[in-house]
Amino acid sequence: MLSEYLNDSGAAVWTQVMPGARACAFSLGEGAASLPLRLEALHFEALFCLAGSVTLTRRDGQVLKLGPRQVLLLTDVSGLAAAAAGGGLEGVLVAVDARGARESLQAICGLLGNLSLDTGQARRWMAGRGGCAVEGPSHWSRAVFADLERLPRSERARWCVWKSVELLYLLSAGGTGVPAPGGMNPAIARAAAEAKAYMSAHLDERLTIPELSRRFCVSATALKAAFRKLYGQPIHAWLCEKRMERAAELLRRSDMSVLDISQAVGFASPSQFGANFLRRFGASPGKYRKMSVSGETAPETGGQGGGESV
Repeated sequence: MLSEYLNDSGAAVWTQVMPGARACAFSLGEGAASLPLRLEALHFEALFCLAGSVTLTRRDGQVLKLGPRQVLLLTDVSGLAAAAAGGGLEGVLVAVDARGARESLQAICGLLGNLSLDTGQARRWMAGRGGCAVEGPSHWSRAVFADLERLPRSERARWCVWKSVELLYLLSAGGTGVPAPGGMNPAIARAAAEAKAYMSAHLDERLTIPELSRRFCVSATALKAAFRKLYGQPIHAWLCEKRMERAAELLRRSDMSVLDISQAVGFASPSQFGANFLRRFGASPGKYRKMSVSGETAPETGGQGGGESV
């Protein structure tokens, strides 16, 4: 999200600190700027803020604000409705590709006496906060910024990558003390995040809220409320949107039949799949494929279709 904005604005001069991890020290102008809500899967960003602010608005209306001497962590922006940088934003941005950084992290852990780093726990911790969290003020963040502000600008990128690894370790060991959104029960927030990840990986299956609640050991009522609070949508609407997005991708990039695609995204009935697709994209699956081949753009209505299960 932030890396894309910096690249587009020409404000980024990146330092490749280690495979899979790069950083840049930057300073933006005084005007406010809207930030793109884009972040690739298995990528995360850590912004060490020295001046200015960033405001994130969740789909449920909650606002998360970053200020000086705080660190913004981003692993998922799908639950956000808007993001904006305040005037005079200055800091160091660390951008990490988790796949590319895996060997680097293993090497660092080896140097530290085979330190155990549970990245899965860190991912769950972040997912329980909707993929966005602000660290600080805390003992850790105060120490980080006290040292960061004394370093020459040329060394700040490397320092912040090292501190990001340290923060990853803290998260993998159980978090940094940042509460879940709105004081939500962390266990319920984690269950909602795990349910979201499970649905993303099983779009072809018949999914129901009772089955999800049993799988993740939480009541159906609590699961639905936590999911809406974290991601700004009911489970049903979110799942249908993901199914339609996957179907559109398969229509554009594969030669699978419409029947096979409908089954691949969890619809036993091709007619119901077609009705949902038409409602979402304003074109039937067949017409959407033809328009994609010809280079035309199918209209998007933005509607949410009804699913067969959840």
